[in-house]
Amino acid sequence: MAGDAFVDMDVCPQPFFSDNLTASLIADLEARGWAHAPGALDPELVAALRTEAEELEQAGETHMGRVGRAQNETRALSIRKTRIAWLDGASPAQQRFMAGADALRVAMNRRLFLGLFEFEAHFAVYPPGGFYARHMDAFTLPSASAGKLSGRRAERSRVVSLVAYLNSDWSDADGGQLALWETAPMDAYGRPDMSQLDDVPPVAELQPEGGGLVLMLSEAIPHEVRLSHATRYAIPGWFRVNASVGGALDPLR
Repeated sequence: MAGDAFVDMDVCPQPFFSDNLTASLIADLEARGWAHAPGALDPELVAALRTEAEELEQAGETHMGRVGRAQNETRALSIRKTRIAWLDGASPAQQRFMAGADALRVAMNRRLFLGLFEFEAHFAVYPPGGFYARHMDAFTLPSASAGKLSGRRAERSRVVSLVAYLNSDWSDADGGQLALWETAPMDAYGRPDMSQLDDVPPVAELQPEGGGLVLMLSEAIPHEVRLSHATRYAIPGWFRVNASVGGALDPLR
């Protein structure tokens, strides 16, 4: 689809980092539902991608991030305040990033048999005062009998989420931490109820330092971006198992 970058390669492309780090990330993802590798990405790649994000923002080529999908999609500023631009593979830096993500896709499929076949991502620019309230990246949760990695496949799309951080000289005072919870309490209708986590401390609060990379199970890990006090740059992305629901791209963009 025009404006979006999808990768589906039969051979393993150039990876982000060593086989050992890749294996460690995947093991953490399998064991606890999320993984974090601070300072894992090449600083030159991080700098090139950050420059692109800055230029897109300055040129007015980013747009307000939305919440929901299809007819329920909104610009709900009470939930999310960030501006985005979808990666389209138009630059060498984007191509290298997408190739590294696809190497992860291949590795996760080999280890976890997830059946991932494409990846999508966008630049995310959080201005001072930007945030993203607690949420999950997909809403079809796995059943208790199936385990964390096996949901109702016919209804699944985003399965593994990725976040890469592009910030320079980020400090604790800049805020913008990624808070993670390892469980998603259910309401009476079997839907994830984020409000039940109000008094539950997160299992981790990760600093968005440049070069850091996070993986998490899209259907299982609640997370939020804390209030940012400086301009915060990142690339969120999603590994998918299907491109459409009822013949329409999910989510609509």
